[in-house]
Amino acid sequence: MLTSPLSRLRSWVLAEPEESKARGAVAASGLRWRASRTWERPDGRPGSTAATLADIQLSALRVTLLASLVLGCGVGLHTAVMALIRGKPWAVVIVGVVLTLLAAAIRQARRPGRAGGLLLLCAVYAASLAITISTGQQPELSRLGYVLSYTAPLVAGLLINWRLALGLMAFNTLFFLLAVSGYEAPQLPQQDVRLPNSLFYVHAALFMFFNLCMPLAVFRLVDGMGRIQERLRSSRQLSEQVFQAGSAPTLVCGPADEVLRANRPFLLLCGLSDEQALQGLALSELLSAPEGGPRSWRAETGLRWWLDAGGGRREVELRSVHSIGQRLQAYGFDDVTELRRLQENLAASVLREARATWHDALTGLPNRSRCIQQLDALCLLGASRPAVALLTLRINNLRQLNARYGVNACDALLKSFVRDLLASLPAGVEVARVRGSVIALQVPVREEAGEVLAQMRQLCATLPTQAMAAKQPVMLDLVFGMVAVRDLLTRQAGAIDGAELLRCSELALDMGQDPRWRQEFHGFGVFDATTARAVERGMAIEAELPQALNEGQLHLLYQPQVRPDGSLLGFEALLRWTSPALGAVSPVEFIPVAEACGLVGRITDWVVEAACAQLARWRSEGQARALTHVAVNLSAHDLERCDLFDRLSAALQRHGVTASQLELEVTESALTRQPAQALLQLQRLHEAGFTIAIDDFGTGYSSLAKLVDLPIDVLKIDRSFLHQLPGDLRRERVVRSVVSLAHSLRLRVVAEGIETGEQMLFLQALGVHGLQGYLFGRPEAPEHWAALLSWGGLPDEAARAPLNPA
Repeated sequence: MLTSPLSRLRSWVLAEPEESKARGAVAASGLRWRASRTWERPDGRPGSTAATLADIQLSALRVTLLASLVLGCGVGLHTAVMALIRGKPWAVVIVGVVLTLLAAAIRQARRPGRAGGLLLLCAVYAASLAITISTGQQPELSRLGYVLSYTAPLVAGLLINWRLALGLMAFNTLFFLLAVSGYEAPQLPQQDVRLPNSLFYVHAALFMFFNLCMPLAVFRLVDGMGRIQERLRSSRQLSEQVFQAGSAPTLVCGPADEVLRANRPFLLLCGLSDEQALQGLALSELLSAPEGGPRSWRAETGLRWWLDAGGGRREVELRSVHSIGQRLQAYGFDDVTELRRLQENLAASVLREARATWHDALTGLPNRSRCIQQLDALCLLGASRPAVALLTLRINNLRQLNARYGVNACDALLKSFVRDLLASLPAGVEVARVRGSVIALQVPVREEAGEVLAQMRQLCATLPTQAMAAKQPVMLDLVFGMVAVRDLLTRQAGAIDGAELLRCSELALDMGQDPRWRQEFHGFGVFDATTARAVERGMAIEAELPQALNEGQLHLLYQPQVRPDGSLLGFEALLRWTSPALGAVSPVEFIPVAEACGLVGRITDWVVEAACAQLARWRSEGQARALTHVAVNLSAHDLERCDLFDRLSAALQRHGVTASQLELEVTESALTRQPAQALLQLQRLHEAGFTIAIDDFGTGYSSLAKLVDLPIDVLKIDRSFLHQLPGDLRRERVVRSVVSLAHSLRLRVVAEGIETGEQMLFLQALGVHGLQGYLFGRPEAPEHWAALLSWGGLPDEAARAPLNPA
């Protein structure tokens, strides 16, 4: 339902939006219409029911036009009619022009814009001109037309803009000068015919325009401006509330970044209750840059600043910068003090976790993973990599110190050693604890020929060899292994990474503990071309050894042992391996490999089985009458086997061999791995009738006290003591002492490695019980000894005049 014409006129005059159909339905039901919050202008621009300045100007224009239209219809039309009666047609034309301009202005005033106002100004000047040139012979009345033009600047200033108003003010100066100079404007034709009441018409027009049109327009403007001011006041109050209640600390600053306003959150942050304490204070005085930040205030978001507050120093971050007008700036801050504390705690936690990941908990040194990571980075440098030697060292006697002083004391010893080690090392050396008591050092070196090893020896000579354990000084047995990194990477380009470098260095360290390598390199295990070949051969042996056991590639050779009178005492079974892939492989090579890979037990079982089978074969052939025993070797790992006794007993039973016919040889070093277990194993074997012999006596580390307690029957003097005998007085004394010791302990003595008659005669004179060596025969296959077994010993002339082994 459409609204009434009066309501529509009111809405038009006041520049209010028309009601929508939904609002019209509400009005039809008797409810009072309330303006919606938003409406769409006719030209499509969004507006608001709360009048803007443009809306007020449009409304004032419409008020002026409506009043002018009433004036034109009332005065103008009556004037036109009277002019026609009096024969003055020009008056009709003038009235028509003015009313046309007003009608056009009203049409343009349907929507915002300047066209309506400009047309109104044209109507004002047209009416002013009409009064001036159509009032006949009445100069005073004619000059009232100038007075009407004086309203044009006011209309322009109120309805359009002040620039046009100023221009019209200057333009109207011309009319003022014409009026005060007494100038009589030209009149239209036939102005001698005077209209009755022309004075009334002119004054009525001026009265209505000045007294009605303009005041109504001004009232509308004043009322609208008052409403705008009230709205602005409410908006300022709302803005103030929002400013004060905002969660972010905010400052409003002037052109020189001086503080003008501070909201409550910022005051609370500063520990203040009144913003006057901050007003006028420069931001450079209020905020100071943290360490590493800018020296002076900069309005860059993301920068952090220190704020000296009443509750302590706070750290704030500039989160936003907004311009207010052309001269003011609003700065929004975030209090990041707690965030920074959390970030520092998180960073510390990450650092602790990283340290736990990459460092050893006991010593604080980088751990194995970190060492490999550093070596990986070194491998990736290519030709630009520095010359570095990777040196590993082990405290070789740390296990014994642990057993003696306890784990806690040795942990303290290790930490103390690391401190002394770091203090003794030159700058640039990287240190890491890679496992147990093994420490890796990456040492910059000079790569001149022969210089690397010399530098490493010189460095190791400066390392600490003594530490405190349980408040007692103890000596440290250090073992070293070394790899020249650049040399190894050059020889095996692209095939070596950090883990392989460390493995090679640790392999060199293990070689440093091997007496053969340790003697050759004077305490160093060096991983170079020679050791690399040895490692490659060891790997090949490890790969081929299981196949050798499965395919019967192993065989036994036998070397005779004779009594001083030349009669046969027995044989020592010596293991040999001829590999189709590797050729002849010495036991010195493959037995350590077998021990490392856990095959030595199977090898021992095979040797015992083969030796017992050969004894049984000789006995069945009637050749074992003079033979007392066959000796086989046991390793340290065999003495730790729980099934050793059962395996030996089963082999004897299968072949009908007695325990006394099988002599078990063990080395002194084999007794030091697990002394208690080895003693129990030997006691059980001895009680079962097996003959126990100590092989290579004098080369191990066992004490005489332990020798007394061991259940042994035979001492075998090592071949190393027979060099330069007779003639070497020191060696002669040692051998005499060993033989005398054996006699006093009621042990049989067998000397091995006899190669000359002089050696045999010397040992015969000492009263040894058995002789073994190349002088009496090299290790041979069982068939080779058929004649010796038939004779029961050496021929008489051979016993009296020993053969030259050559």
